[in-house]
Amino acid sequence: MGLFRPYEQGQTKTETDRSSPKEAAAPEPASSQDEHAETSGTSSNQSTRRDTSAGQGSAASKAHQPKGAPTPTRAEAEAARRERLNPSLSPKEQRRRDRRVRQEKRLEAMQAAERRPERGLIRDYVDSRWTFSEFLMPVFLIVMAVWLAILIFAPRAIAAVNLLSLAMLVAMLGWIIDSWRLWAGVKKQLNTKYPGVSRKGLLSYLNNRAMTPRRWRNPVPRVERGSHRRA
Repeated sequence: MGLFRPYEQGQTKTETDRSSPKEAAAPEPASSQDEHAETSGTSSNQSTRRDTSAGQGSAASKAHQPKGAPTPTRAEAEAARRERLNPSLSPKEQRRRDRRVRQEKRLEAMQAAERRPERGLIRDYVDSRWTFSEFLMPVFLIVMAVWLAILIFAPRAIAAVNLLSLAMLVAMLGWIIDSWRLWAGVKKQLNTKYPGVSRKGLLSYLNNRAMTPRRWRNPVPRVERGSHRRA
């Protein structure tokens, strides 16, 4: 029968070839797997023991190392803490520090005074007007320079010296009139807007503001000249 059905013989041979690799790759017995697991566990335990012994040895060596410095006493630690909080300074450094502290306090006091509303009113009142007091210092400087030049190069020019003295008196009179005019206007506005505010020191503040040239005034003017007329 096999002679008349050759295709069955080829199929039987193919099935035999496919089954042979499966039989060759059969799983290992359980005993070999157990031996392999025991071997790996033993090696891991040995490595763990070696690491533990090495760590204990390093800790023991660190514990036996001597200290770099003796432990400070309580009094020494307290003194070091006080030194950090309040460092001891030399007399020169202490004077410099005191001077800086005084300057900071003075600056804070000036800034607090400048924030008062009545002073802001005086600044705006003076900055919005042309004043004679603003040109008083330049006039004084020019007169003094000419006076010294006459005394050095022409000491006999008595008439010129008298003329300069008269100019100084006129400038002083103009400053007094200008200050009175400004103070009268400021008092009127103070009575209207801030009737209960103390006026102590406000007149000198007005004169200082008026006599300082506009570009050197501090705080910087926040209004333009002539703004009081437009208002």
